[in-house]
Amino acid sequence: MRARRAPAGAPYCWGQFLVPARGAAGSNEDTAAAAAREWTEETGVSAGPLRLVGVVENFFGPNEAREHEVGFYYRMDAPPQLPEASFALTDNPRVRAEWLPLDKIHIRPVYPRAACALLALPPGEVRHLVHRE
Repeated sequence: MRARRAPAGAPYCWGQFLVPARGAAGSNEDTAAAAAREWTEETGVSAGPLRLVGVVENFFGPNEAREHEVGFYYRMDAPPQLPEASFALTDNPRVRAEWLPLDKIHIRPVYPRAACALLALPPGEVRHLVHRE
């Protein structure tokens, strides 16, 4: 997915980059259920079958205040109902997104960078990656 954040000058304006649908798990919600819910909340399209492809520990931020996040990454085939054109995320209309085939992901940076390594994994393979940005 290629996402374009809010106009320049707005908080968290990062320009254009590729990022998977993402969010946080709720209380008593497993990561697969959270991934499906977040997908549906962001796109307005029901999630299809999800396959866990990786767990990524991502360290980021300035040295004096490093952050550590743990992400569970799932892969899903693109549903046929995905819009052809750019669209606003349903849970954050300031963010525009569009779908990009996997063979075109090299045209923009992907964040977190470790997510790229998970895209080509064969079915049944799951990786644990530690990435320090």
